[in-house]
Amino acid sequence: MLVKGYYDFSLRKGGAPFRTGSEFETQMLAYFRLDGDISQLFPYINAVAESASLLEKPPFIRFVLDRYSCGLYPDHGVAASFITSQEALGFLDRLIVFLNDIYARRDSLKPNYKKWNPVPVLQIFRLLPQTNCRSCGYPSCLAFAAALSTQKTSPERCPGFSRPISTQVVYPVHDKQGNLVSTVTIEIDPAHLGCKPVPVEPPNPGKGVTKGRDYLAAPLTERELEVLRLMAQGATNVEISNSLQISPHTVKSHIINIFNKLGVNDRTQAAVLALRHELV
Repeated sequence: MLVKGYYDFSLRKGGAPFRTGSEFETQMLAYFRLDGDISQLFPYINAVAESASLLEKPPFIRFVLDRYSCGLYPDHGVAASFITSQEALGFLDRLIVFLNDIYARRDSLKPNYKKWNPVPVLQIFRLLPQTNCRSCGYPSCLAFAAALSTQKTSPERCPGFSRPISTQVVYPVHDKQGNLVSTVTIEIDPAHLGCKPVPVEPPNPGKGVTKGRDYLAAPLTERELEVLRLMAQGATNVEISNSLQISPHTVKSHIINIFNKLGVNDRTQAAVLALRHELV
């Protein structure tokens, strides 16, 4: 939905003081309410905003916009840090423009549904060798644990990090409109991580397009082949819609059907498979 504006704006002191010129001033936090539920925009914000992190419970997303930190719940939020109310109000006006721009471009954006589930720093610290060897590039194991807790690094950077005993891969399930309706979690043996998938060869080599269609359990329609051809060329949903003169929602429906028939999860996989099996 379009965001018309905000209300119940307030500015409160918070955080540590910092020096401006020769005087100390206190940072202030801006609290505000939005005129509707914007939770459907969260995956799109997660895809495009700087330093974005999406939480599931409660629904919340934090990100950086124009060097200001911002956290949004479905109908309210907080931003930091400001010196004056004029500065805060200017940022909120910019935030409304930012949200409405994402809403307008949502059909051409690929939403990011990845959730951030923060782990306490001290729990991560217990998994480390605690030698402060600095092989990870951080001055201490505790600093590395803090960075890992906020997703600023990865476990592979630490040569002594404890090996996992299990891991999970979460796949999205979309409806015909392209909206996320659920997820499927598959347990993966850590010994198989990093293994290259076994290539799938088409059944009847040398038959051109017929070879590709025979490869599929459920054949693509002519329209789906047209959409797939444009996807392989790098076209966005909006560009496909304009080229084929169909609605963006119809494009999304075709793409979901293509993903299901090809057994893939994203446009890159679909394009590679289409080229490999001469579907386009």
